[in-house]
Amino acid sequence: MRTFSIVLALAAAATTVFAAPAPDNVALHRRAAGKLPFYFPESVFEAVPSSGKTSLGKVSEEQAVKIATDFLASKLGITAAEFQVANSFTDASGTTHVYGAQLANGIRIANHQAAAHVQNGEVVAFSSSFGTDQHLAKPKVPTALGKVTVDQAIAKAVKDTGIAHHKDFAAVSEYVNTGSGIVYAHKFQLRDDAKEAWVQVWVDANTGAIVHSADFVNQSSYKVVALPNLKPTQGFTTVSNPESSVASPNGWSTTGTTTKGNNVDASKKTSPAVYGTGTGGVFDSAWDSASAPTTAANVQASAVNLFYIGNVMHDISYLYGFTEAAGNFQLSNNGKGGKANDAVVISVQDASGTNNANFATPPDGQAPRMNMFRFTQTTPNRDGGLENVIPIHEYTHGISNRLTGGSATGQCLGTTEAGGMGEGWGDFLGLVLTAKSSDTATQARVVGDYVVNKSAGIRSYPYSTSTTTNPLKYSSLATRTEVHDAGEVWVEFLWEMYWNLVTKYGFSADLYSPKSTAGNVVALQLVIGGMMAQPCNPTFITARNAILTADQTYYGGKYKCDIWKAFAKRGMGNSATSSKTDKTDLPSGC
Repeated sequence: MRTFSIVLALAAAATTVFAAPAPDNVALHRRAAGKLPFYFPESVFEAVPSSGKTSLGKVSEEQAVKIATDFLASKLGITAAEFQVANSFTDASGTTHVYGAQLANGIRIANHQAAAHVQNGEVVAFSSSFGTDQHLAKPKVPTALGKVTVDQAIAKAVKDTGIAHHKDFAAVSEYVNTGSGIVYAHKFQLRDDAKEAWVQVWVDANTGAIVHSADFVNQSSYKVVALPNLKPTQGFTTVSNPESSVASPNGWSTTGTTTKGNNVDASKKTSPAVYGTGTGGVFDSAWDSASAPTTAANVQASAVNLFYIGNVMHDISYLYGFTEAAGNFQLSNNGKGGKANDAVVISVQDASGTNNANFATPPDGQAPRMNMFRFTQTTPNRDGGLENVIPIHEYTHGISNRLTGGSATGQCLGTTEAGGMGEGWGDFLGLVLTAKSSDTATQARVVGDYVVNKSAGIRSYPYSTSTTTNPLKYSSLATRTEVHDAGEVWVEFLWEMYWNLVTKYGFSADLYSPKSTAGNVVALQLVIGGMMAQPCNPTFITARNAILTADQTYYGGKYKCDIWKAFAKRGMGNSATSSKTDKTDLPSGC
C-alpha cells in the first residue's frame, strides 16, 4: 500500500437518505424534464433447486455463460441467438452472473432483460422481464425503419426536455417495449450538470416521441428523521495507509499531491478546479466550524474527506464483489474486465443546488458523478460532504445501480419499490459502515442531524429493531409510495436481518475481511450478493428472495432462518404477496 495520511471527519453512526424522485409503474418523474415515459415489464425471479448431481463441479466462466444462455433460451422460449449477453462476471462464491437482453431481428429489445446465475455448473436462479407466463416470448416487432432520423430525434428531444445532447455517448437504435407494443427507437443521452440532469432516452423512430427513459441521477430529498453521527464537530483525525492493497493496488492518489486517482476524482468544479492537496501523500487540512464552507481551508477539508469516503466505498464494495468485471468505478481496470474510464467524479460544494446531494450512474464505461451541496439552514452554511453518511449513501446508489440487472443497462431501479430499495441500501450501508461494537439492536440510529442542525435528522423514524421506536412494516408500503418513504421500510427489513446475525454470530470492526463469519460482515455480503442476483426492477419480495439466493451461493444456506425471521417480523413472511398485507409465517424448517 502507498504510505500516506488523510485527514477525515471522525464520526460514529448512521446513514442518510437520498435519491431519485418517486416513480410509478409507467412514468418516472424527472427533475429537469418534467415527466418522461418509463416502462419496464414486471420481472420474475426464481431460485432453481439443485439437481443433486454429485458429478457437477466448477466450470469456467465461458462454460457458465453458455449454461446460462442455454437455460434462458429453453426457459423463455427463444433461441440462444435471440439472447444477447451484455456482461458477466464470477463473484467470490464462485457464482457466475450473466446479464443480457432479448434480440429481435438481431436488434436488442431495451427493456426485455434477463439474467441467470450459475454455480457448480448449474443455474441457481434466474430472472426475466419477458418470455414467462405473463409475457409473450415472441414479440411482434416492426421493421427496423423509421421516418425520423437520429439527428431529428435528438433535436426534438433536446427541444422537448430542455436538456442538451450528451455527445460523448454514441446514439444507437433499439426496440423498446412501451407497454402497449414494441417500437423501433433511437437511443441516446441528454445531460446538463447545471440542471442536475442526465438521462438516457429512447425516441420512437416513426413519431419522434420519447417512449422510454432511464434517469441516471439519484437525487436527495431531505426531510426530518434521525441521524446522530459522522459529523465534523466530532473532530478530525489522521488515518494512515487506509487503502486496500487488493482493491487499490496502486494506491488512491495518482501523484500523492491531489485528490485525484484511479477510483475517485474529487474537486470543487470551478475554473480551474480546486482539488485537495497533499505533500508526499500526506493530505492535511484545517477545518474551521465558524467560517463559511466556501473558505479555502474548508474546501480543502471537504475535498480530502470526500476523496477518503469515495475510496473507502470503492475498496470495501470491491472486496464484497463490486469489482472491475462487475462494473465498478475505476479509471483503469488493470486488465481485470469490465469497462474502464469511469472513476467517480465528486463535485465538492457543487454550485448547481443547495440542501441536497445526488449521484448519477450511467452504464459501465461512463464516469458517474456525485454532486455534494451546501446546506443553508444554518449560519454559516454546512457542507454535506463532511457528514459522512451522505456521501456513503450517494456512492451506494452507484453500487446498486451497477449491480442490479448488470452494469450495462442503467434502467433497473426505476419502479417505486426498486427505487425505494435504492434509497434503503444507501441508508443500510451507512448504518453498517458506521456501526460500533457497543451498539445495541434497539438503539435508535438517526440520519442527517449535522447538515440540518436538528437532533431528529431527516427520517420519519430512527432505525431500530424496536417496533415502538420504528413501527414500519411491509403493510406500510400501501401508503408510503414515495421512494424515500418506501426506502425506510426496506432498511428495517435489512436492519432486523443485520441484528439477527450480529446477535448470533458476533461483530467485527474489520470490514476488509469479507470471509469473516461475524454477523455484520455476513449481512453486508448477503446484501451486496443479493443485488447481483435480483431481477431488473425488483420488488421487495424478489429482492428478499435474491438475498436468500446469495445465502445459498455464498454460505450454503446457513443463514436462511435468520433471514426469514427478520423479514417475517416486519410482515414479509413466507405467504406475503404483492398485496402489501403483513404475513409473519415462516417456511418449513424455520
